[in-house]
Amino acid sequence: MKRYCSVIVGLVLMMAFAASVANATLGLDLSYFQGDVSQSSWNCLKQSGREFAIIQAQLSTGRVNPYVANDINRAKAAGIKYVDIYIFPNINEDAAAQVQNTVNFIKSNGATFGQIWLDIEGPQYWTNNCQTNVNFISRMVNAGRATGYPVHIYSSHSQWQPITCGSTAFSNLQLWWAYYDNNASFDNFQSFGGWR
Repeated sequence: MKRYCSVIVGLVLMMAFAASVANATLGLDLSYFQGDVSQSSWNCLKQSGREFAIIQAQLSTGRVNPYVANDINRAKAAGIKYVDIYIFPNINEDAAAQVQNTVNFIKSNGATFGQIWLDIEGPQYWTNNCQTNVNFISRMVNAGRATGYPVHIYSSHSQWQPITCGSTAFSNLQLWWAYYDNNASFDNFQSFGGWR
């Protein structure tokens, strides 16, 4: 009998682009909408082979996920070694303040994490001016670095292109390729933003 986890999560592939070599590890993306995930669910996720978790720390509204610190701590307690956060930016709010508020919330609630991923998706949430969007992303990257955390990008060709007009300004950052087909491969990867 197959064992199922009580929380629904999408499989994601984390891609680290260095010297044109891509490495993949099985992990998960946990959004705010999964709620406050129980310890037993985190244990199940680890037992099913998840090596990393990237947990949504901020919603597109700019609101911090109230469950993020609990989920970080429970993921680590389950033995998931790499636990990062992602921020869904709100273009209408101060870029630096969003990062600082999120990091401060997590720290003040007794959790620590590895890296910050900026979720660059949903063209409807951004301006129609690509340079304005690129400048905003740059401010968020700089704010994340100022907090002492590495900052990277979570996106896909279909999202990055209309938001940034294909900007390569962040190709030095790692990419978490957003593609959900329930197939753990890079077969459908399409180069964008300088990531290959």
